[in-house]
Amino acid sequence: MSGLRVELNGVTARHPAATAQSSPALDALTLSIEPGEHVAVIGPSGAGKTTLLQLLGAALRPSQGAVTLDQQSVWTLSTRQLQRQRGRLFYAPQSPPLPPRQRVVVSLLAAKLPALSLWRSLQNLIYPQHVDEVVKALAQFDLQEKIWERVDRLSGGERQRVGLARALLAPARLWLIDEPLSALDPTRARQAIATLLREARAKGVTLLTTLHQVNLATAEFPRVLGLREGKLVFDLPGHEVTSERLAHLYAQFEYELAQVEAPVVSEELPPAKREVRVGCA
Repeated sequence: MSGLRVELNGVTARHPAATAQSSPALDALTLSIEPGEHVAVIGPSGAGKTTLLQLLGAALRPSQGAVTLDQQSVWTLSTRQLQRQRGRLFYAPQSPPLPPRQRVVVSLLAAKLPALSLWRSLQNLIYPQHVDEVVKALAQFDLQEKIWERVDRLSGGERQRVGLARALLAPARLWLIDEPLSALDPTRARQAIATLLREARAKGVTLLTTLHQVNLATAEFPRVLGLREGKLVFDLPGHEVTSERLAHLYAQFEYELAQVEAPVVSEELPPAKREVRVGCA
């Protein structure tokens, strides 16, 4: 398996609910990612990180420009071709959409559906197949003992790791992972990133992930994109992302760079005496 080549050419995109007069989430963005590259995307809230993943996942149509995957312009494909292309992608949102009453084993096997016939898909619902593959994928995230648990009995961090384990079973050539560490402690976060990178290298897939954990992005990823207000501020090897560049990227959002809560302004006092409080995350 080889990863997908990703290209954006002058892409402008807005959120589906946004008006035509609102500022775009991504503004004339041009970007190229080679097959098998591993890229982290960082930037303050509202930078357009999630919108970028939705565009590449063929879930959002740009208002201008072209999205190209393996030299195929996504939105010129027929319906059947677009479905086939989506089967080559794996998108993991920050909160994985796992049915609460579903068993973990079934949730993971659902990632294999693009490669299964209708009959094999129905078989998996009645009597799960490939259980050994599920155990192996879960073991990469220390969750193998949860294979027969119901999803609604897992903690938030366990559900997030189950969502990531699905990538290891998906017949995908491009992994799009949105904020995969939000419910994980620092140890689990490092383990999750190491696992994703190791498995992506082993499978040859292209990996693009958005991260709030800037230290992990710059230390672990060979390439880091800095987005702000829908524009590409920098595109550098992780080790070249300096503290000065980060200070510029997160100007007025320093609390996000420090991973603390946003400042809260007390409304009880007159403006001149209002007190700004910052709470730790």
